[in-house]
Amino acid sequence: MKRLRLGALLHFLIAIGHIGCLFALDEAFEAYGIKEIMHQMVSGHVWMLYALTIGLVFAFCLAGLYALSATGDIRRLPFTSTAIITIVALYSLRAMTGGISCINNFSWLQCISSLIPAIIAWCYWPGIKGRKRRR
Repeated sequence: MKRLRLGALLHFLIAIGHIGCLFALDEAFEAYGIKEIMHQMVSGHVWMLYALTIGLVFAFCLAGLYALSATGDIRRLPFTSTAIITIVALYSLRAMTGGISCINNFSWLQCISSLIPAIIAWCYWPGIKGRKRRR
């Protein structure tokens, strides 16, 4: 259960980091090398980049709440088991694709950005293994 709580904490910290990025969004995109892609994606509607970032903040907070739900620290949320499995699957995929990207084009930022999803998937893993006994 400690690992799930750590996963929740990491999600809340990531959400806070994304809130901080709202004040320097272009610089954050530039650091990750996705500035051009992001601006093309929204076709000149820059407000959509802010809306997307705020949506990510809510998604990270929701993932943190699901971890707390799985530990029993808060009231059980609907589809907790499904959410935990989905979180582990998505973060595992993100870690693998980021790791492969590090092999092809290494940067410390990319390496750390791939390591954190691997840690989060590891943190949420007990929620998958222990889901049958918590029902």
